[in-house]
Amino acid sequence: MNTSRLMKPARVRRLSGLHGLMACVLLWAGLFAPLQAGERVFDLREAGIDDIQAAVAAGALTYERLVELYLARIETYDDAGPRLRAIIEVPPRALEIARALDIEREERGLRGPLHGIPVVIKDTIDVADIPSAGGNIALAGTFPSDDATVVAKLRAAGAIILAKTNLDEFNMGAEGLSSLGGQTLNPYDLERNPGGSSAGSGVAVNVGFATVALGTESGASVRSPSSNNSLVGIAPSEGLVSRAGVMAISYTQDRVGPMAKTVRDAALMLQVMRGFDAADLFTWQSLGRLDGVDYLAALDTNALAGARIGVLRDLFREGDEFREINTLIETEIQTLRGPADSEVNVMPGSGAMLVDGLSLGLDVIDFFPDARASVPEIRATFDAWLTARGPDTPVASFEDLVRSGEYLQALKPLFERVLELPGPDLNRNYHARLANRATVRRLIVDLMDRHRLDALVYPFKSLAAPPLGTSDRGPRDNPVSSVSGLPAIVVPAGVTSEGLPISIEFLGRPFSEATLIAIAYAYEQQSRKRVAPDSTPGLTGERFTYTVEDPCD
Repeated sequence: MNTSRLMKPARVRRLSGLHGLMACVLLWAGLFAPLQAGERVFDLREAGIDDIQAAVAAGALTYERLVELYLARIETYDDAGPRLRAIIEVPPRALEIARALDIEREERGLRGPLHGIPVVIKDTIDVADIPSAGGNIALAGTFPSDDATVVAKLRAAGAIILAKTNLDEFNMGAEGLSSLGGQTLNPYDLERNPGGSSAGSGVAVNVGFATVALGTESGASVRSPSSNNSLVGIAPSEGLVSRAGVMAISYTQDRVGPMAKTVRDAALMLQVMRGFDAADLFTWQSLGRLDGVDYLAALDTNALAGARIGVLRDLFREGDEFREINTLIETEIQTLRGPADSEVNVMPGSGAMLVDGLSLGLDVIDFFPDARASVPEIRATFDAWLTARGPDTPVASFEDLVRSGEYLQALKPLFERVLELPGPDLNRNYHARLANRATVRRLIVDLMDRHRLDALVYPFKSLAAPPLGTSDRGPRDNPVSSVSGLPAIVVPAGVTSEGLPISIEFLGRPFSEATLIAIAYAYEQQSRKRVAPDSTPGLTGERFTYTVEDPCD
């Protein structure tokens, strides 16, 4: 790769003609944050979508150069250095595609905010020009015939698919370990769990291998690595985002969600990803639910004013080992009330109304595992995915894969158990789990209706990232969103005394993503609790200063 053309500090031309007009139109429409005239600093490691588009609009950066910089970081910190092993595959045409998008912008203008933005994709999501193996050695080098629906939407919006990311093999785990990609490492502590199963996606965005990422979850596999990597992660309402072309383990629970450094970037992604898809009939639930819904319009720093947020005390675990995170999250929750005008008084109307002491009326910690429907669905869901891949796939069925032995051997007990289970139609335990899911969902919605709530809030994790080789489940995530299908968003809420990130989670009613995004954005803007890791410092050319004039003058 060519990394020799280093961007120098630039004094930027005034935009004119089509480019100046386009910049003004996009600013007026609210698609980009205001581009203020004056000197600006670009830093690749923490750059978001607006930062990139501002630098490109000013002539200080190109999408081709942006991809070169990201690839240099991958080469330095993933292939060498700490060897984070976040990336499985980089397509050969990434620079060519970036160059074409530069030309398209110059000649015809932007497609939208994601134009030229590099995205990394979990290896369970099909990308037509990159092998999709789910982290499995037996499927290495096999190509899907088409993009997953969500990838096709991102490409149509101008995004650059920069790489496929490592994961827990077939989504089955919470450690970031696969037979194809090895062990993904936590950049805050290389001996700690990075969060799974979308480990590579979380680490890649955190350390600046790409701007944003896609992950998937049947448990908490978007939100757990987002939390461990001080990112924003959204688990959307079931039926909001298509899973067509996605290797799932549960057609009931699996969801595709964005992972980003900021709420705004996650919202920009979700705005493109959402909507009905005939190839995933679960998305019928979104029909008629998205008319007039604009996630970008929800990005309001004053959104907490007048909001009613319930504190779900069921998810504050008891015990000395949970005290530190409970205390940290308790402090963050209290900030939702708004700024204080003295040591004890909250300024009227400045923040949310907190409705505290709420409970679902059952022992949720013990009940939630019995509301997971994923394991009984693994075989049928996996076989359906293989059938869609066509006859050239090296294994024809889940049973073939298990018999071959070509998979991470830590999965063998689970795989053999799955083979012994009756199919979902004949599995009484499975139907009881579905009923339990419906119960959890009903209890949450009823609780929110009874107290007229806009969202529920609680700690996403009760413990920080454990040592490598230890699952990031149990008290290290709260699966309430997973077992209800309700939308949730995690936002960085600081770090523990060991310097490990933690998150706060907001949960809402079905298809209330706009409300959750508004609340999460307002909290994020007042808290600013994201902390970047020290293990992957900046490289030459990644940070530069440029000057921009007002494009609307």
